[in-house]
Amino acid sequence: MVAKLAGAVASKQERKSAKGNRFAFVQLSDPTGLYEVTVFSDTLEAARDVLEAGQNVVLTVEAHLEGETLKLLARGAQPIDQVAAQAGGASLRIYLEGAGAVASVASILVRLEPGRTKGQVIICITDPDLGQEIDMVLPQDYPITPQVKGAIKAVGGVLLVEEV
Repeated sequence: MVAKLAGAVASKQERKSAKGNRFAFVQLSDPTGLYEVTVFSDTLEAARDVLEAGQNVVLTVEAHLEGETLKLLARGAQPIDQVAAQAGGASLRIYLEGAGAVASVASILVRLEPGRTKGQVIICITDPDLGQEIDMVLPQDYPITPQVKGAIKAVGGVLLVEEV
């Protein structure tokens, strides 16, 4: 069976086989705990820089039972941010304290590199004088990644950034 697993690389132990081929045992963690994946030379060469401690990755693994033990063999690895960016453009609703933060948010959006997938951006400004929220749907879609979302959250006057 082939599956995709996401996790944070906890450690990597590289070894050489009797034939001189390099392989590795990579320990990863996710919210359920630790697990180990065997990575043979071809996959290890292609993904060595991704499989470093602290990296968040998505692995394509082949899973099979040996007795009562589940063995995982890596067939590929990608940074989780790259997988998320390819997954589809998320639409964002950005809640602002007032119109003052619009220019700062716009300066982030106009500097974005074109991405494979784009999502709609909705600016929601709270107007305390009217006691209402004003929604503005931007006419252009933007490449939304976790980094973009984080950069927008850090702007002064941004109350909340949510995917919709």
